[in-house]
Amino acid sequence: MEAKKNPDVTAARNKAAAVVAAHRAKERRRRILLISGAGVVAVGVVAGVVIGVNASHTTPANAAGDASAAASHSSTQAPPWAAPVDASVRAKAAGLTMLTAEGSAEHIHTHLSITADGKAITVPGDIGIDLSAQLISPLHTHDATGIVHVESPVVKKFTLGEVFTEWDVALAADRVGSYSTGGGYTLTTFVNGKKTSGDPAAIQLADHEDVDIVITKGTETATAPAAFTWPAGY
Repeated sequence: MEAKKNPDVTAARNKAAAVVAAHRAKERRRRILLISGAGVVAVGVVAGVVIGVNASHTTPANAAGDASAAASHSSTQAPPWAAPVDASVRAKAAGLTMLTAEGSAEHIHTHLSITADGKAITVPGDIGIDLSAQLISPLHTHDATGIVHVESPVVKKFTLGEVFTEWDVALAADRVGSYSTGGGYTLTTFVNGKKTSGDPAAIQLADHEDVDIVITKGTETATAPAAFTWPAGY
């Protein structure tokens, strides 16, 4: 005899499947858009872009420090923090070169979450994506899931500071946007549920890694959020 299906479970599964399908459809549309824009570019120009990416990261020892300095000079306004309208400018500020299509030599995904006073702050889509120019950074977001995509034509390490610089949100050991230790806030960073010390901007992104920034005030103790559940296909 066939077991009776729970309508609530079925509805939840259908909803989850619809979210994943919508995400994949959006990503396919964006890839098609970028590829169609790249079709008119000569092979030599594309090669030049790849060479430019290599040239912009010739000093890996200084990369974390440079990203930290750039992120700390980004906007200090209060959330919500939308994706910047000048994606190409912000990518340049992060020391990254915009591309005509996503790279594949380095392809990882990191999940980022920010919580302030117990409330989640949205990490928006289109960080690092210049739709008007049909260009994309090797470091970008597609949606508001908090998933940060690294799709680079060269193998290298990317940092959390570069994400925040592209986003135009200040990040340092003592500040996240408008929240600062000088204002009475405590900034705690967790990587895969474990508390980390030092400058969060220097954190190197790794595949299927959870990076959680928790902002508290007064005597409240920061706790790591539950681990992120990765959608199928990542």
